[in-house]
Amino acid sequence: MATATQNITPSNASIIANNELISSTMVAGLKNLSTTLSTGISKILIANSLKLTLYPDATIARVPEIYATHAASAKQSEYAVVALYAVATKHGWDGVTMRQQLESLGLHGAAIDELTRVYEDNHKDLVMRQLQLGHSFPHITDVQWRIVCDAKSSTADCSSGEPHFIINLGQQRSSSGERQTIVEFICNAEELHSLINRLKDIERHCRQVASI
Repeated sequence: MATATQNITPSNASIIANNELISSTMVAGLKNLSTTLSTGISKILIANSLKLTLYPDATIARVPEIYATHAASAKQSEYAVVALYAVATKHGWDGVTMRQQLESLGLHGAAIDELTRVYEDNHKDLVMRQLQLGHSFPHITDVQWRIVCDAKSSTADCSSGEPHFIINLGQQRSSSGERQTIVEFICNAEELHSLINRLKDIERHCRQVASI
């Protein structure tokens, strides 16, 4: 009795491995493109999904025509495109790999062409966005402060009269330019002086290390 065997080439093995990164929900959403959703609507949806991927902190205006006829399918496809570009960028796919993966999933040809074209055209921006994700220490670029003083009043007999400093450390959002607070704390003059001295020690140590 003859037994059929299947030869798995390195290219096929790569496609199979990459397909394991794509969930069934993603596949269903991608298969809506240029089928349940027209090719024209699919192009608009892909472009809008790219904006959501690159600028998650920004307010992206809704495009009502995307959801006009098949709202549930459109939302599923929107999620699928965002997830696809995130997976592809994280795992270093190029345009050829993207096309091979989409073809292996049996997507409509027009959807494959548009998804691949948009990915290739915006690959650099997608990589830069990916580098901004993950766990990292906040980058503090701005300091604000104000003084508060506990003064005596007609309702309070006890008061130290000592001024305190409220220190606010923050950064500017690159997408919107808005200021974001990272941490805010309060301290007295002695504690502030101690903090400043410690920061000067750190600066001095960094200069010494840099000069070695």
